[in-house]
Parts: sequence; structure tokens; C-alpha cells
Amino acid sequence: MTPEERGDLAQRLLPLAAGLACVVHGDGGPDEIRHALVQLDDAERDALIVVLAGLVDPDARLCDVLRYLTWDEHGRRTRPTSATRTLRDIAEACYGGIDVEELFEDEQRRTVEHLARSGFGPREIAIRTGLNERTVYRLRGRVGVAA
Repeated sequence: MTPEERGDLAQRLLPLAAGLACVVHGDGGPDEIRHALVQLDDAERDALIVVLAGLVDPDARLCDVLRYLTWDEHGRRTRPTSATRTLRDIAEACYGGIDVEELFEDEQRRTVEHLARSGFGPREIAIRTGLNERTVYRLRGRVGVAA
């Protein structure tokens, strides 16, 4: 595929990418996503990934990128993350061999430590952060904050 053909393909896929972003942010569901993707061949799906990635600012803070998430994997209401790392930080960690889960846990640990030192108990911390109490106790133990 020539550069011009790739550019034309990306331009053609931009409305689909924008539509998928709207679906993911609450204007639809899995059926709409499946319907959109089944119509694409492998090259178009690969190009769509590039177009979607191009819609995201790599220097955006994770808390801003994920702000629309208001539920967890169990369907429970959550509060937006307060993570200050950027998508670029996470990408560099992946390519640098750092465990991304550790990045998120470090961010959670700092938040839990700050709230615990501010006088909040485990239940209040869990409510404020969207974590479960067991996770709060585990993270508090790792930062040396008295339970």
C-alpha cells in the first residue's frame, strides 16, 4: 500500500473511529462495536487501530483519559482515578520492561498513604478511591501506615 493509499484509508476510517469512541463513551454497546468491526478486513482493522491511537494525546494524564469510566469490571460504581502519570509514562514503562501494574499500584499506594495520613480510615479511603477495603489494607501495609 502506498503512503497515499494509507492516508486515504485513514481518512475513510476516521468517522468509524470517532463513532467507536462515542460508543465506548456510552453511546452504544458491544453490539454496535461488533457490527462496525465485522465489516472491516484485516488491513482496515489494523489501520483503524492506528487511527484510534491517533485520537489520543500521549501526554494526557491517565486520570483525564479514563475519567469517563464510572464502573469497574464487576459493574460497581467507581470514582475517577487520580493517577497523574501520562499515557507516555505507561508506554515507556512497557517498552522499558517495567510492570505496568506496578505503576498503577504505586499511584494507588501514594493516594492511600496520603489519605491515611490525613486521618481517613480504611472504609473512607475505599469510598474515596473506589478500591475495596482489602486492597486499602494491603496498600497501607506496604507504605508502613499504621492500620
